[in-house]
Amino acid sequence: MRRGTRIAAWSAAVVTVLVAAPAGAIYLFATSDFVRGQIEQRAAAYSGRKTTIGSITVDWGSVTHLNLKDVQIANADWGKADHMFKAAEVDLDIRLWPLLRGDFVLPHLRLLRPELKLERNQQDQSNWSFQQRPGVATAVKAVKPQERHQTPLVGRLEVEDGKVGFSDLKRGIDLDGTISTAVGHAGAQPQAHLSLKGHLQKQPLTVRFAGGSALMLRQTDQPYPVDLAIDYGPTKLALKGTLQDPLQWKGADVELSLSGQSLSDIYPLLGIPGPRTPPYHLSGRLEREPGIWKVTKTAWHAGNSDLSGDIVIDERNKPGHLSANLMAQRLDFADLAPLIGASPSGHETEQQLEARGELFPSEPMHVERLRVMNMDVSLDARHVVAASYLPVNALSFHVHVQDGVATVQPLMLAVAGGTVTGHFSVDARSDIPDVRAALVLRGLEFGRFFRGTRYANTTHGKLQGRLALQGRGRSLAEVMAAANGHVEFAMAAGSVSDLMVSLAGLQIADALILYIAGDHSIPIDCALGRFDLKQGVATFDHTLLDTRKSILHVDGQVSFASQSVQARVTADAKKFDLLDLHGPVIVSGKLRQPTVSLGRVFPLPTPTVGTAKDVPCEAMTQQLFSSQ
Repeated sequence: MRRGTRIAAWSAAVVTVLVAAPAGAIYLFATSDFVRGQIEQRAAAYSGRKTTIGSITVDWGSVTHLNLKDVQIANADWGKADHMFKAAEVDLDIRLWPLLRGDFVLPHLRLLRPELKLERNQQDQSNWSFQQRPGVATAVKAVKPQERHQTPLVGRLEVEDGKVGFSDLKRGIDLDGTISTAVGHAGAQPQAHLSLKGHLQKQPLTVRFAGGSALMLRQTDQPYPVDLAIDYGPTKLALKGTLQDPLQWKGADVELSLSGQSLSDIYPLLGIPGPRTPPYHLSGRLEREPGIWKVTKTAWHAGNSDLSGDIVIDERNKPGHLSANLMAQRLDFADLAPLIGASPSGHETEQQLEARGELFPSEPMHVERLRVMNMDVSLDARHVVAASYLPVNALSFHVHVQDGVATVQPLMLAVAGGTVTGHFSVDARSDIPDVRAALVLRGLEFGRFFRGTRYANTTHGKLQGRLALQGRGRSLAEVMAAANGHVEFAMAAGSVSDLMVSLAGLQIADALILYIAGDHSIPIDCALGRFDLKQGVATFDHTLLDTRKSILHVDGQVSFASQSVQARVTADAKKFDLLDLHGPVIVSGKLRQPTVSLGRVFPLPTPTVGTAKDVPCEAMTQQLFSSQ
């Protein structure tokens, strides 16, 4: 916000600089070479830059006319341009009597071919700064207008063929453009126009500003109009409206519009570390208090989601602080995918992941920007739209960022008729962030994860579980590849599709009948399991499914580094079955697209007696969740 609005202020700053420098000449009332030399010396002492003037002409009167030709102010020693300011001609009228009370009244000011080169180097030094000259800085601060009525009164300002350049080596900004004034049609106020074009961090940047006349800047009874448009690559920022006092940003009636491909793109332009989002458009009312920017009455559309809420940026301390309280009228869960480095469904990155059979994106998360600004952001989404396999109905969370450490707490998701609660943190104080997560699952309806499939009506039960993970990395793939922790889950008194169990247990007769006659459910006495993670490798531990027909056991490992699985499912039958292959089911390959094969012991199916006993589910569940 600050960086973008400063661009709008350049036009007013240019006028102030161009007026202040030549106006000091009226105190000498002479045109000799000696006096011209004295003016140059005093201007150099004031600006800290060598100043030269080709010639001076003075016409006396209560309204005195001055004409200065070939005016030039040298650049800083480290500057690239050969001058900071020059003009072919500075022509002005000035009233003498108001000067006695320190008031500049310029009925007419004309600048012919002025050029202003503003530069900032890698050390953040500015060629227009007076900080290295404390005496001058104090004087400038003393005469700097604090109120609108204190600005120089310019009746008519003419800028012909004006040029403006701005470069910032540290931030990668390079701009060149024009500045001019235009007199409107009959009865219309003249306007000031600023147009800049260049690059910001190798992205194209254009700035267009139209403001009121210099006279309107002084007239306190008329709102001052502003119309600013900035295009930075695909990002577009616009401010349009009026200010009762543009110097103090009082009486503002200014509408803000911001749009682009992702909010993360605004960082180079505005200095705000926005999150990755789908294409978005944000609008609202821009307000300001001393050191504080506010965007109120916002309407924000991102991807397929609609949000609202106020945004406040406090610049009074370093680093700055951003706070926002957001409500989502509608939230598409897929629109949150960019927050973890993924892309929304249908985008190229998601298609590439699917083609590689992987789940976790390797695109870097720009968490180093968490060190730029502290934050307090909350989101409450009471209507969430999600894919059938991830039945999220609502969510809410609060993000707190302090000195590079981001904590999401509390975090709550309403999922499948139950809840997922916990906290999540990213410590970005080092170049490789540390990521931690702790979640608790309560009362999730198992069958809702199969909605839209043939198993939905025959699969039931409530899941509980917990997750604790810690990993380091710049992407989600790196974090998972180095993760340590554990995951536990359990379900009792439910049911599962008979077809799924028959296929897993390779009971061929049942599977064939079900394919022909249709699916039905099998009561589940118990389902539980544990995954132990060490350096990105998850090992199945005590993972089983106890049904009326058999007990299914899962053994093996999942490698999050290669995003692959190598597991074996075996079935211990509880009763006689005519056809059983007496072999395990092998699940192997990429996580997203594993292959299922038979690890056969006998080449032909043979009868099995079935002697397995029911597992003590309650005792095993208590033991599972009491372990660390």
